[in-house]
Amino acid sequence: IHYLLQSVQHSLERCFGKARGEIPILPSPELQARVSGASERDIVYAGLAYTMEQSAKQIMNVAARYNLGLDQRTAAYLCALEKVLTVYNEAGFTY
Repeated sequence: IHYLLQSVQHSLERCFGKARGEIPILPSPELQARVSGASERDIVYAGLAYTMEQSAKQIMNVAARYNLGLDQRTAAYLCALEKVLTVYNEAGFTY
């Protein structure tokens, strides 16, 4: 956003024949708040939350498929084994 505002400032200064810096263009607080966006920490936490949610859904699906009820530990173990088996199959390590 800084470069956009700087470009507008230079255009206005050229148009009105002013020296550099004579027409200050600054973002409004509303624009600044809107453009600031998410911090790196917010992005990392959102990615972690998404990954954990997807993993939990996979484990619950495995628990339901094998009728394990609330045994999430076994479901997580089976989920991991299925993933290893999938990689082995795709890599051609299985018969």
